[in-house]
Amino acid sequence: MLDPLNDPDQALYVHLALDGGILVIRGESGEQIWTDREGLFAEIEKLKERGGLLLYSREAGDTSPPAHVEQTFTAMIELEPPAIKLLEEPHPEALVPPTERRSITKG
Repeated sequence: MLDPLNDPDQALYVHLALDGGILVIRGESGEQIWTDREGLFAEIEKLKERGGLLLYSREAGDTSPPAHVEQTFTAMIELEPPAIKLLEEPHPEALVPPTERRSITKG
């Protein structure tokens, strides 16, 4: 049996965009969706229940983030996910223009 922290099916990928967009990708289903902070926090709570790894990336990761992105990241950490790993390269879905994002309200 795999350790949940090493099981890709238990992972949650989170990407924070500079415009405040938040991409989550669920490891168990591969579902990709742009969400808001409430949606992100709900996903992290589910991650905590299963003990999985939070994979994280941020747009323009080599620069200082805007205040709203920093606040989202801080709130994410305060939820105490089981483990977190920074990814240098964002997922391709994280790079789509805002007008092409699939969100809760548009499929």
